[in-house]
Amino acid sequence: MITVDEGSTSSSRGEKLHHESPSALRAGLVKDFPEITLLCSDAYLTAVLGVPNRTFEYARDEKIGKALAWRRTFNVEALRSRFRYDMEEGVLNLILANESGSANSFEPSPALLKLAKSRALRILPERDADGRVVLLAETQLVKWCEVTAEAFLQHHVLILEAAFDVIRNTPGASPESITLLVDASGPLQAPPIAALQGMAQLLQRAYPDRIHKICLGPVNFVVRSLYNVVTHLLSKTSRDKITLVGVRPTLASLRPRSPSGSKSASSSTANQVGPPEAKIRPDSELSTQSPPGIR
Repeated sequence: MITVDEGSTSSSRGEKLHHESPSALRAGLVKDFPEITLLCSDAYLTAVLGVPNRTFEYARDEKIGKALAWRRTFNVEALRSRFRYDMEEGVLNLILANESGSANSFEPSPALLKLAKSRALRILPERDADGRVVLLAETQLVKWCEVTAEAFLQHHVLILEAAFDVIRNTPGASPESITLLVDASGPLQAPPIAALQGMAQLLQRAYPDRIHKICLGPVNFVVRSLYNVVTHLLSKTSRDKITLVGVRPTLASLRPRSPSGSKSASSSTANQVGPPEAKIRPDSELSTQSPPGIR
């Protein structure tokens, strides 16, 4: 008979759990990336570590480590130093260079300044049923004849950073990931491939496990074509986060139905992240079925 030392087994299990803890992941990167202390909470690191079949080393080196390195390459902090997000208006206000306090001042391009005031991507004042911060993108507000792929990505980074600031400023009040609604109604200009490649990089390299769900609609030929291009740039895990719908996605449509068929009242004013007058205008119901040929 083989005798198992339960105390030894318990000790080994405890050592393994400690090794794979958020504090251990942070400790493995803090020397090279001291900013991890401010940017990555225990809840977020736990979520990254908790993805099925993901090893501790992969989470540390391929996900968090490369995300932090990307931030430096993209010069995120200098970019952030020049803008402040206005939650009520849904726009980015420019901060004068001599007021930014940044030694490495960033000079925004005319294209980025246009996007900053466009409301093409903004934080909604209410959260989804799970308490997540929700972003709304309106593609018709992006005029590609005036916008570059670089400015487009910089604008997305600024809004994403503002959303994550909301989460960091209220620790434990909401999940560490966000929901993105993409309203493709109205005239839609196909973005350059560089913009699509950059968006794929934001989703997978810059902000791993930060995007919970992307809901895109209403589907038409252009949207379907763009989706087919983007999916070739994404991993299966990232592709599975995208839902195509036949109508314009809205925040109200994401709320679960009660057994009687009425909408859940879970998103009360307690779930608001901004002034109530900035709510998204109502629209038709969100279909949960992907259109034919889209899975």
